[in-house]
Order: sequence, then C-alpha cells, then structure tokens
Amino acid sequence: FIILSHDVGGSGVKVRPNGFNTGEEQSRTIERIGKSLRECGEFALNYGQQLRLEVHGHGTQDPAVIRKIIDIADNDQVLVCWNSNPAEVQDGSIAAPFRLLQDSFSDVVHIHDLYDEAYPYRELFSLLRNIDYAGWCLSESPATTDPLKVMRYYRALWTQMQRT
Repeated sequence: FIILSHDVGGSGVKVRPNGFNTGEEQSRTIERIGKSLRECGEFALNYGQQLRLEVHGHGTQDPAVIRKIIDIADNDQVLVCWNSNPAEVQDGSIAAPFRLLQDSFSDVVHIHDLYDEAYPYRELFSLLRNIDYAGWCLSESPATTDPLKVMRYYRALWTQMQRT
C-alpha cells in the first residue's frame, strides 16, 4: 500500500489498531503495534509516505493508548489521524486528549456529522487553527441519494463553524 500510494501520487496510508487482543496484556499489544509501526515507518520514508495511525478500535481509541504507540514507534513517518470519537469528549471538551496527540498529527483528520452537537466540532476547528493545522479534514458521513445537495449543506455548515 505504501508503494501504491507513492505510485499514484498519494502522501500516505491509514492504519488502525482495531482493538486489544483477547488474552494478551494490553502493554504487550501496545508495544507490538508500536514496534511494527516503527519498522513500517522506516519503509515508508523511502517512498515519502506517512503512516496515519487512526485513533480507532475498542480500547485502542483512547488517546493515551495512541500516545504510547506513537512514542514506541518513534518514527517521523508514523503520525496520528484524529478520528473525532465521542469517547474523546471529557466534560464537553476535547482539549486534553487533543493536546496529548497534537504534536503527532498527520495531514488527515476525520470528522463525522457536523450537525451532531454531542461532539464539539467548533472546539476541534479552533484547536486545529491554534496549531496552524494545514492538513485535510475528511468527512466520514453516511451515504446519500443527493450528494450534491448534502455537500452544499455540509460546506455551508463547515464555513459557519470556521468563523468561531
């Protein structure tokens, strides 16, 4: 996938720690993932590609776990893909988990339904602005029968949220 991404002009590939293995100590899983990403990151460097570790999976979507994995990987090609998970919200804010990972963000952030008030998207955009984030926000929204109309609404909401 790293070679394919390079060959088609991409800048990286997304990987996910999709949860902890039953019967394996969590610390062992974290170490194994981190070391594997370090090795893959060395390979990715030769192709100018990022490995985007998505904040994802049962237990592994915890930003503290992702921080440990990134620290073990210790490779500039291994970066974080923020996923806008509901579990990141602590007392209505994502500031603490965001700050834990912000120095390792890739050029991709996932967002979901911007109209969902349970997730503080305005705060997310403000935090991204504060770190001079210049990457992409990719929408993981459900399919629709009228994509152009939905994209227009989405753009309008996106633009409005950028102003605050």
